[in-house]
Amino acid sequence: MNVLYILMFLSLWTMGIVFLRYSFKRNVWISFTLITGGMASFTFSIHLTIMPFILPYEWLNPFWSTFVFHLSVSAMTIYFYLFPLATSMGGLWMGALRSSKVKWLLSAVLALPAFILLALHLVREPWNSFDIRTFRWWSGAYFFLGYLFYHAAYLREKDHLLKRNKRRAAFLFSFGTLWAFVSDFIGFRKLTLEEWHFTLESNGAWQLNVVIILGLVAVIIYYSVKYGFLGVKLRIEREKLDSSMRALTMGVSILNHSIKNEIQKIDYLTEKTQSFIHNGQTEKSLQSIEQIHAVTAHLLSMVNQIKDKADDIIINEMPIQLQQLFASVIMPMQPLFDRRAVIIQFPDGNSGILNGDSVHIKEVLSNLLQNAVDAMENEGGMIILRSITTKRNFIIEVKDNGCGIPKEQLSKIFEPFYTTKKNTSNHGLGLSYCAAVMRKHGGMLSIADTEIGEGTTFLLQFPMNRYTPIEPTNPKVVNVLASTQKPAT
Repeated sequence: MNVLYILMFLSLWTMGIVFLRYSFKRNVWISFTLITGGMASFTFSIHLTIMPFILPYEWLNPFWSTFVFHLSVSAMTIYFYLFPLATSMGGLWMGALRSSKVKWLLSAVLALPAFILLALHLVREPWNSFDIRTFRWWSGAYFFLGYLFYHAAYLREKDHLLKRNKRRAAFLFSFGTLWAFVSDFIGFRKLTLEEWHFTLESNGAWQLNVVIILGLVAVIIYYSVKYGFLGVKLRIEREKLDSSMRALTMGVSILNHSIKNEIQKIDYLTEKTQSFIHNGQTEKSLQSIEQIHAVTAHLLSMVNQIKDKADDIIINEMPIQLQQLFASVIMPMQPLFDRRAVIIQFPDGNSGILNGDSVHIKEVLSNLLQNAVDAMENEGGMIILRSITTKRNFIIEVKDNGCGIPKEQLSKIFEPFYTTKKNTSNHGLGLSYCAAVMRKHGGMLSIADTEIGEGTTFLLQFPMNRYTPIEPTNPKVVNVLASTQKPAT
């Protein structure tokens, strides 16, 4: 049984290093929580397993024996005084607060009591003796703050995939650290480490740590393999042929989805052109033909970007005028809006230059507008298209007053081939493609709000360094670019 303590600290330290390796900035405190949390099992491994095995062989001279003893005491000191701090920091930096300045300030405030307690221990007590009663409730306060921060980070997350990930992290780290507090900070009264034995006054709950911690490690590994955990996705690679066929199928399906959307636009525009010609409206019919030409040009651009590499999205960056971007997306869809009596609005304040791939961004906006129209069960709906700037992001908001998305479907809508539409021509690739395009731009597609019967708001979040503002000429004017008249029959 004592051998399992070695497995405990090795598994905790390994996970900490893996999470740190995949994302230092995002996971540094999570990794520190795992590494400091493994310090106690490291100490007990030395005293209960490693040294009892080594001592009979006399492999260590007195110097190295003393060195290992000091190492074990240092590890236990880190566990008692820094592990609770790391727990609270992990929740704080996982997203409990948005402001970096506030997080840094709060981090400094939180660190102060922990280091004061550590200094008092080193000054007043033998460094190898720990009276847990002197810092028990300070540690409890750190753990409690950690639980609050973890759950605040989960509740404040808007992206549903990240929200699900943070929910798992909040549950696992809260449960694991709560057990550590109960068994080691409440269950322990006093611990004295000697070379090579120790005296422990406790209720014995710590002997269950092996089962609890290794169980949590197994759950984290399971989540990492199946879903991904804290940005780490461990995958067992399939055969090369199977992987290639899956990529090819996805690329062809995305192309098929794009062609379907553009053909619908051409169909609407052709019908509108016929109506203008029959009514003798030559100028309007020519405008519709120009719009058809714009749709076919966009479709050719999509084909050219996908054909050479069907398993990936290629980004060709260029400056994009926002007003021109919105107009080029809305105008070809005008007949669709007219047919469904949909009003689309966007303020003239949508000015500036966005650096990105115009073809893919147009396709993303077209998909979102098409979905918004499809979500309107009756005629006479409204879509609002506007831009927002924050300190870190430039955001394009697409808001409709359609039927909304059921809560149970939110975690799946960005998955490839998942669709809520009953029409067999819908392949469930629109939103997964849109999310992939946003990731290629270093941004994110998310749902800001959705209510059944009220509508849905999608956000295209770009890094702020992709946006250059331009002072609008008349920011108060609002354009209404779709009539409520039904098409001529």
